[in-house]
Amino acid sequence: MSTKYNESPFFYKRRLTREVKVGDVGIGGKNPIRVQSMITSNTRDTDASIQQILQLEKAGSEIVRLTVPSQADADNLPNIRKRMKELGLKVPLVADIHFTPQVALKCVEWVEKVRINPGNFADKKKFEIIEYTDEDYNEELERIEEVFTPLVLRAKELGVAMRIGTNHGSLSDRIMNRFGDTPLGMVESALEFIRIAEKNAYRDIVVSMKASNPQVMIQAYRMLVARFYDLGMDYPLHLGVTEAGDGKDGRIKSAIGIGSLLEDGLGDTIRVSLTEDAIHEIPVAKELVRKYNELFLSSLSNPGNPIRNERETIYTEFRDPYQYSKFYSKEITIGDIKIGDMNPVRIESCFPFFGEGTAEEVLHLIQKESKSGRVPELLSFHIDSEMDLLSLATNVRRGSFPLPVSVSLSNELLYQYDALAEELYKFQKWVITPSLFLKESEESWDDLLDFVSRYAKDKRSVEWSFGVSEIEDVKLVLKECKKRKLENILFSVSDGDLLSVRRLAFLLQESDYPIVLEVTDKNKDQLMYNASIKAGGSLLDGIGDVIRLSYGDGEAEECLHLSFDILQATRLRLTKTEYISCPSCGRTMFDLQSTTAKIKEKTGHLKGVKIAVMGCIVNGPGEMADADFGYVGAGVGKVHLYKGKEIVKKGVSEVEAPELLIELIRENGMWTDPE
Repeated sequence: MSTKYNESPFFYKRRLTREVKVGDVGIGGKNPIRVQSMITSNTRDTDASIQQILQLEKAGSEIVRLTVPSQADADNLPNIRKRMKELGLKVPLVADIHFTPQVALKCVEWVEKVRINPGNFADKKKFEIIEYTDEDYNEELERIEEVFTPLVLRAKELGVAMRIGTNHGSLSDRIMNRFGDTPLGMVESALEFIRIAEKNAYRDIVVSMKASNPQVMIQAYRMLVARFYDLGMDYPLHLGVTEAGDGKDGRIKSAIGIGSLLEDGLGDTIRVSLTEDAIHEIPVAKELVRKYNELFLSSLSNPGNPIRNERETIYTEFRDPYQYSKFYSKEITIGDIKIGDMNPVRIESCFPFFGEGTAEEVLHLIQKESKSGRVPELLSFHIDSEMDLLSLATNVRRGSFPLPVSVSLSNELLYQYDALAEELYKFQKWVITPSLFLKESEESWDDLLDFVSRYAKDKRSVEWSFGVSEIEDVKLVLKECKKRKLENILFSVSDGDLLSVRRLAFLLQESDYPIVLEVTDKNKDQLMYNASIKAGGSLLDGIGDVIRLSYGDGEAEECLHLSFDILQATRLRLTKTEYISCPSCGRTMFDLQSTTAKIKEKTGHLKGVKIAVMGCIVNGPGEMADADFGYVGAGVGKVHLYKGKEIVKKGVSEVEAPELLIELIRENGMWTDPE
């Protein structure tokens, strides 16, 4: 497989794809990244469906999907189209098909796009382990071609587009047997159907690789595009983290998965899947695509940038983008906290310094969060005045802070570092912008290095912080660090994005220094999205030993929670219950939002336990493959309870199910009573 999975892992370049028209809306080509969503009402209910379609179109959803699980649902599509015409609703519709090829043939007459899932469209999904010979495998492919081809030909005839949408949670038995429950299996599943379509000269195809685990999802999309490069395919991509959940967790998980791929230049349309009313998905999706649509429009009007092109030649791929591996850094000790090597990613909390009361605020936060285990491990202060520096140093000397203290000085104070040496020695970490000294004179740079050589020892460290435009200065700093045998050193990029962190890591690949993932933003919402992409995406690349987040004069507590939530979403540190819950649709037999809320209320104190809440069996049992327990809709008012992949209680009443779930968790030794 090609090591190339995008146009550049280090500088933003959107992958150019073929244009696929969904009604009047173009996906791919020179179109902006499109935003879409899915109604949750029953497709047989015309009034409810029309109401949701209207709301979504008004909110800015450029494409709307609805589920069509049966012939009766398909039979109501003409009524929905008629009402849409009467109301002047123009948004294109997508019919979501599972299991029923005949229903797809009916739907294609009434929608602008059909979505089929290769794992359960004319394919076996019985969770059976079967040994497939090559002959068996090819026989099944021939049978699939026979069933799939009529839909392809009719879509081609009508000018209807198709999404071939693979789900990690619903791979067929045949694919599972040959490739396992892997990103590669997801890719091969889609390619089999693409080849059948191409055999019939049909190419109005969009492809997706969805998973509830952002790491699996990212790897699958990258692997798919690598295969596209090998095969000369240019199909656009539909991005989404399926079963992302609700609230802040759902937004963080979606931003990590979708945002990391958008940074890679991949993705032509997105859907954010939240366990909330569909209308709430649109603002999140718009926020995620905003930056990349602006960059893409700018690149169309200004295609050549010779300065950047020259810089790009420095960087070459240094990771395996298709599987997770930790970017190695040696262990260093800051105060009593060990960073790097096999230690967990550490949290550095930023506090405004306002004198004596700061220590009390820090202690209050630590005490408040001690039960949850979500406490900071390093404290960070930005200091603007000499008086504050003296006061902070006195507090540290007295032992007012129970954690190592990191300090960064305003530029004015930074130049006085030598005069402030006595205070600086009190702190466990000092953040320096080396570019300021490199620009001054060789003498000032040498003096600074002499000071750092004396300072960065005995559990004290220096963090070299670079602006995104100065990253190449890392080479000069590294050269001096090695010459002087400096050990207690960290590196960070103070601004920039995920791609700038990769550039930093590339320059550090021959050394073993830990990396701090710093994100600062104007407000907490902006910070949530940007930190999820920059810090979360870096962590899934295996890069990063410390997270430091801050916004304006923001609350240290909110930034602390966000740091741990990002680690939770990347599955690198589980410090609370992990929920995998789907966004609901017309197949769901119970109110997913209220049910999820009820289960969260009863189980939200279980640290590290993974619980899946699924509306139906289409993707549920597969997407919850790595969940400890599952709560899956089985019919009207009925639920199956799972332990891992195994059903342990079938068809229990929806009323009794939450208590029976608790009983199941208790039986398996994973229950603790809430405090």
